[in-house]
Amino acid sequence: MSITSLITFIPLIQSKERNLIRIERTHEIPTNVCLVASGPFEGIIINKLVEHYEELPTQFPCSFSVWISSDGGTTLRQEIRSFRFCFFNNVQLALRAETSQRFIKNIFERNFPKDYVSFFKLLLRLMKEDYPQLRAIDVEMKFAAGNEKMPMPNAKQFINDGELENLTSSHVKEALEHAYPNSVTDEDLAVSLRCSVEEIRHFLSILEKEGHIEQLPNQIGEWIRKAYIPEPQHNIQDKHPQTVAIITCLFPEKQSVDTIIENRTTKHSYSKTGDSNVYTIGKIAGHNVVATKLSMIGGDRMAATSAGSITTRLLGAFQHVEHVIIVGIGGGVPHYTDPEMHIRLGDVVISHSGIDDSNKRQIGSYVYAHNINCNWKTGEIEGLVVRDWLPKDNVLARTVRNGLKEDLLKDWHSNSQELIKRLNEEHKDQQLDFSRPHHESDVLTMLTAEGNIVVFPHPNASRNEPLFHLGPIGSMFTLAQKPPKTENDVSSPTQISPLKSAKHQNSETKNGQNGTNSEKENVGTLEKGDNQLNVSNNSDENAGLVNAQVNQQLRERFISEYHIRAYDAGFDSVIAAIEGSRVDSWVLIRGVADYQQGATKIGKLWQHYASANAAAMVKTILGRIPAPR
Repeated sequence: MSITSLITFIPLIQSKERNLIRIERTHEIPTNVCLVASGPFEGIIINKLVEHYEELPTQFPCSFSVWISSDGGTTLRQEIRSFRFCFFNNVQLALRAETSQRFIKNIFERNFPKDYVSFFKLLLRLMKEDYPQLRAIDVEMKFAAGNEKMPMPNAKQFINDGELENLTSSHVKEALEHAYPNSVTDEDLAVSLRCSVEEIRHFLSILEKEGHIEQLPNQIGEWIRKAYIPEPQHNIQDKHPQTVAIITCLFPEKQSVDTIIENRTTKHSYSKTGDSNVYTIGKIAGHNVVATKLSMIGGDRMAATSAGSITTRLLGAFQHVEHVIIVGIGGGVPHYTDPEMHIRLGDVVISHSGIDDSNKRQIGSYVYAHNINCNWKTGEIEGLVVRDWLPKDNVLARTVRNGLKEDLLKDWHSNSQELIKRLNEEHKDQQLDFSRPHHESDVLTMLTAEGNIVVFPHPNASRNEPLFHLGPIGSMFTLAQKPPKTENDVSSPTQISPLKSAKHQNSETKNGQNGTNSEKENVGTLEKGDNQLNVSNNSDENAGLVNAQVNQQLRERFISEYHIRAYDAGFDSVIAAIEGSRVDSWVLIRGVADYQQGATKIGKLWQHYASANAAAMVKTILGRIPAPR
């Protein structure tokens, strides 16, 4: 098994509607040779069409659909390209799954080939330079017919570009929901949504009539999202202290969590300075709990600081908290070839540490990439600067890992169905629907470097019930796009080229707030003279250095090297505040709303259902942990 072996291109079937090609690794020159390549393609042999061929044992089939045209784009036909992987016998199952996934992703890492010759040259090069585990790949290409045709959606549904096509009242309501428990002025809304104050006031009037929002008394132009608050059944100063804190960020997350709290009382402390708090207390499965909502969160460092401050105030006000649960939506990390590893919309991911099989390095339960290492001489990004966190007491995730999966699934599904029914009843006057969206909206795609969408069938397409998964949850910064250059702009900002292949290593270990709990920084390998690019500030030198393609490469590399199972908006400041408050037990529970970070158009369609499933998992876990007497 060596990557220096010969690579043969063998046509097995040729016809107008279907072609089957085998790319095989061999150590002998075959007899049916058409061409022996030389130069940069030395070691590649093109065979003639064979009359008979042997079926190979293959695993992890994968296919995707593309549009092709033979007349310059006038007539488009959908073509299905399928891959079946044959491995050498000594390759372990987990490595086979990882190899097939990596091969498929590498096809789209650069510009996707637009013709058959370039496409197969790419496949041959990949086999020649890497993937020693692969003995052969069978590649089938056929035109889709009838039910085989897959919907090819608009790429904008699957990316979070922050652009509003047409402003609606839903956008205004969403902005107020992000700000809750704080209020927002109509002028600030106009700036945020890039429209006139008159437009904002028109939509505010509609939302007020529908009962979604209200204007603060004696404060003209100051608006806040209305929340469903039942009649209080006990005083906020309960004689039994709260031992579980639950943190949400989005409004559907808060609605879902509040609904699973029994005998709940909500206290909203409003502040003109933007430091408002909302606390809901009550019981879940016998535990005294307190739930709060962050006003906003994301890559903006002011938002992150605010989230950390809210968390610190929460744990300062409720000093008997033993467990913190961060619950809400996120993006699942799909697996294009392995049905067991593949995550579907509506699934739930519980944060849990992992082990890197290549070097036995422990990966934290939550991982955040906050910086890059850049070689200023070459302009290459050589690595990521990463912090990961591991709870000192992992009892919440351990309860899921050690429990009987069938029983836990049954209880979770029951809790979820009951919760969704209650949510739909409580919020029917606002026309909110927490039910599962239609399955056809769960489309598995990959974005090419040119911004086009390639559609994949789900490797577990027959599954129609949500599952839960354990593994690291993470997020990372996003490098801004380079702004358009004006005529008066004579500066020449440094350009960063696509990623250089470099392995990560642990360069520094800092003692965490919990003593034995540590926060590690993992950085890419650097040579002498390299400098670290700090992208956490807003200086002109660091803004807009890389394009979306490099951002995607950074994300894929981060996900691959840290075995990320779900991706969120960035809760590093919240975790740091929990650690700083010396709470040893914490966990993140993410309902999967899309395959990015939960903020795409598809994510907004699925966020209510995903939020309910995540909240139902909170109830399921707490029901398995003895409540303090």
